[in-house]
Parts: sequence; C-alpha cells; structure tokens
Amino acid sequence: MTASLKTQVIVAGAGPVGLVAALILARAGIDVVVLEKRAGLNTASKASTFHPATLEILDDLGVLEPMMGQGEIVRRIQYRTPEGPFAEFVLADLADRTRFPFRLHLEQARLTPLLLARIDARDNAQVLFDTGFETLTQDENGITVTADRGGEKLTIAADYLIGTDGARSTVRDALGLAFDGMVYPHKILRVMTPDDLDNVLPGIAAITYLHNGPKSLSFLKMPDCWRIIIRVPEEVTDETALQDGWFAERLREVLPSWTTPPAVGGRDVYGASRRVASQYQVGRAFLAGDSAHVTNTRGGMNMNCGIHDAQALTHAMIRALRDNRPALVAAAADERKRVAEEMLIPRTDRNVAGGEGWLQKVRELASSRSSAADYLTTAAMLDMLERPASAAA
Repeated sequence: MTASLKTQVIVAGAGPVGLVAALILARAGIDVVVLEKRAGLNTASKASTFHPATLEILDDLGVLEPMMGQGEIVRRIQYRTPEGPFAEFVLADLADRTRFPFRLHLEQARLTPLLLARIDARDNAQVLFDTGFETLTQDENGITVTADRGGEKLTIAADYLIGTDGARSTVRDALGLAFDGMVYPHKILRVMTPDDLDNVLPGIAAITYLHNGPKSLSFLKMPDCWRIIIRVPEEVTDETALQDGWFAERLREVLPSWTTPPAVGGRDVYGASRRVASQYQVGRAFLAGDSAHVTNTRGGMNMNCGIHDAQALTHAMIRALRDNRPALVAAAADERKRVAEEMLIPRTDRNVAGGEGWLQKVRELASSRSSAADYLTTAAMLDMLERPASAAA
C-alpha cells in the first residue's frame, strides 16, 4: 500500500538543523513536511554550544527564552597554565556587534523539543516520525521523495528537499555526492564531573583551556556538571582511555598538583572527522548541517554552522518560491559550501593544532580590547552568516 502527500518543502531529519529549517519555512507560510526515521527526537548527548549568531536565530524563532532558563551562560573564555591564567576574553566586548554577547551551553536535545512544539502548533507543517527517507526523483519543476513509514511506502511531491539527516546522510548518498575528507588521528575522552573545579583552578571560566607544554585539557561548564575534555592519542585504545588510572594520569601531566581526581559522573570516548560534501545541491535537493560538513568539536562550531545553513537556505527558498527564482537557492548553497571550506574547517583545525605559536598569538590578541573583540567575532561565528542589521545590539 502506498500513500501520497504534496507539500512545498520536504526536510529529511528532525535534528536541530532540520527543525530550524522547518520552523523558518512554516512561519513564512510555506508548507513543509519533516521526515524522521526514529520513533522520536534523538536524546543522545551531542552538541551543546550555542554561539551568538545562532542565539540570534533561535531568538527570532521564539525558543531562546526557555533555553536561557535551562542553560549555562558563558561570559569568559580563559587560557591558563598551572601557574594561572595568561589570557582571557570577555564576550561582553561583543556588545556592539550582537544583542547576545555570550555563549550558551545546553544539550541540543533540550532545543529540539522546543522547536518541535512550535512546528506542531502550525497547520502548514508536520513532522512524521518512524518515517525514513529512501529515494528521490526530480526534474526542473519539482522533486518526489519515497519514504518508508512503519513498513508502508509514502511518496511526497514537493518543490524542494533539504537533507539534514546527519553525517551518514541517505539523502547525500541518493544524490551520489562524495563526502571526502579525513578521520582525525586522535579521539576525545569526555569526562563529566559534578565537582566544583574552582577549588582546583581558582577563577576558572566556563570555557577554559589549560596548557602545560604540549599537553592540554579543556573545561566546559554545563548547567549540571563540568566537562573535562582530553585528547586520546591514536595508539591508546578506548578501553584504556576509559579507565580511572589513565584519566588521573592525564590530569597530573597537565596540572601536577591535581593529585586527587574529581568524581566521575559519566564519561565517553568519541572520534571526529573533517569532511565537506562535494556539492550542497543537485537540482532541487540541498544539504545542510552534518549531511554537508563535519569537523572536530573544539570550539563547538559544526552544529552552529548547520543551523546557519538552515537559515540561509530557507530564506533563499522563501524568496525563490515567491518570485519563481530557484537560482537564489543554488547561490545560497554555494555560499554555505564556501563558508565551510574557507572558514569552518580552517578555524576548527587551528583550534586543534594549538602549539606555542598559537598560544603566543592568543596572548597578543587578549592584550588589546579591539583585537580581542575582532578575535571573538570570529570565534563567535558572527562573520560566517549574513545577518540582518537588527541582529546587532
């Protein structure tokens, strides 16, 4: 048995990128259908940093206020050695460049239900769970998607498709697009602790990078814990990295006075890749988010870049549908690919590479308020998306 639907835009994937795209479209009066192969929203611990440019988008969509009540507001970024801080950036220095001069730490799984509730409240949008994208056909006038909905076939005709179905994107595969790149040789150990780390590192900021020669640790304050991030060399197995002894030894390497490790509330090891799709568009099908690009997690940029993709593509689609100018969407896709290749990947790679040269640069940037503000503009991704004049404070 085959059922059929007709809409204007199909979004494949109900993560934060797909739901942002769907909500922007629905608020503009565009009919939209979201396909999600899972039975519900993904609740796994994933991306958790929201940058100022992204906060502007989420505020416009009406979901930022409840997020603020749940999240950890980040106002300082600190670099230090065992002797103490040597550089600090105050995000308030961005107050004349954005109305949200801070970062917000919150699991992305706290955002997606807020977006879903607003989509469900609209008559022109629907999210179909347990419905996985399978195939597509298209011509110059439109696109037809076949999906599996609980074992039954569903066909949907639309003007456009946006694939936001993750790094293993079935939309990207159906379009025959390459996703070339590399796997980073190291993995990451993430340890969650409920301990107050100010007892160990007095004056620690909510984002802190601790360096001791070539060794380093990263610290991120979450609403309910601290995350300690440690690079795992490629020769170290996951099983070894997850042991208490290995974790404790890494802490002492960077901070010899840290003789009693913090309590561990949870830990995991994960890898990362650096990849960009060969194209973001084939005909009337487009890619955004992890379907289009992935990179390392340091700096928390990839999900934010995906949400920016969603805004850029949907704003172009709204204009294209209104004025019958599909070339606008193609141009937006090309620009988002350029941003990933020329800005996202180089910045995240720089964050990982580190080294004495970079740390000296950090010292110099932090010593000048204007230089610090310019650096924060790039770290906050304010230059990676065309923003309306109203976005500034």
